[in-house]
Amino acid sequence: MPLSFEKPPGTKDILPEKVKLIQNVINSAKELAQDWGYQEIVTPIIEYQETVGLYSKIDEEKLIKFLDFSGKTVILRPEFTTPIARFVSSVYKDVDFPIRLMCQGHVYRNLGNKGIQEINQLDVELIGVKDLAADAEVIALAVKIIVKVIQTNFKVTIGHTQFLKILLEEIKCPPKEQNHLYKSLLDNDYVNYKNVVNNLNIIDKYKSYLLQVLKLRGELGNILEAKDWFKTSQWQNVFQDFSNLWEKICSYQIQKNVGFDLTLVGSQNYYTGLIFNIYCQGSPVPVCTGGRYDGLLSSFGRPAPATGFAINIEDLITLVG
Repeated sequence: MPLSFEKPPGTKDILPEKVKLIQNVINSAKELAQDWGYQEIVTPIIEYQETVGLYSKIDEEKLIKFLDFSGKTVILRPEFTTPIARFVSSVYKDVDFPIRLMCQGHVYRNLGNKGIQEINQLDVELIGVKDLAADAEVIALAVKIIVKVIQTNFKVTIGHTQFLKILLEEIKCPPKEQNHLYKSLLDNDYVNYKNVVNNLNIIDKYKSYLLQVLKLRGELGNILEAKDWFKTSQWQNVFQDFSNLWEKICSYQIQKNVGFDLTLVGSQNYYTGLIFNIYCQGSPVPVCTGGRYDGLLSSFGRPAPATGFAINIEDLITLVG
């Protein structure tokens, strides 16, 4: 095919019928978020590598980079959370917390030989609230959006970034093996995870803990079995977070579709606490991911707790029936 008819691998042309469907889904989601007090902003599709690119903590090879007219390295935005953090710390620097914002548009990743990953996202952020009521709010809002848009079964799975971090510190797992364990869980490669655990030079009790991680999922009571592994306040706080969040989740009456999964480690490196995925029947991947990122805004000079989520619009569209 002549080059004039080609497009970069990974990018898409969208037909009018699907454009209409996409717009209907987006508008429906935005209306609900607005009803919950979230205001829409627009951030640039191009950001600076030395700020948004760096603070997003996305692997550099996944960023799509080029030089602007002044010679500075810029990127196509790889996600929305970091640009919103920049916005809140600059444009909104005099606006009091809490701040509820949303963005919608395309984000881009470089997948190497596979081409460009172009994702249409709706991103929602609640900034300035440390209490777990904020985490419950964004989870409930994400659920309400999905229920409004599609008529299918769904499941929310909740994890905590500090669980595995503290566990690996307590058992003094070497950094290289820590990376292997994280990657195995991120890839859902439990066979490799078990192989790494079995080859660790640690006592059998600690190996048993690591292997039990694969079974720590489902109801709150199931994961609380690990609470007594260690007595440190940091470790106990993780399980207190789970219990407190569950109480607040119940107030939204969505608990029958919510469970816990301590193999969930989060795909964004800036997450600092509770994280979650939402899966829908018919989709092999989560249509929504989110979590708490209490350290990100300090990178831009305005420290504040925050939590939020991103919905993959096109994954959601495939389920609209």
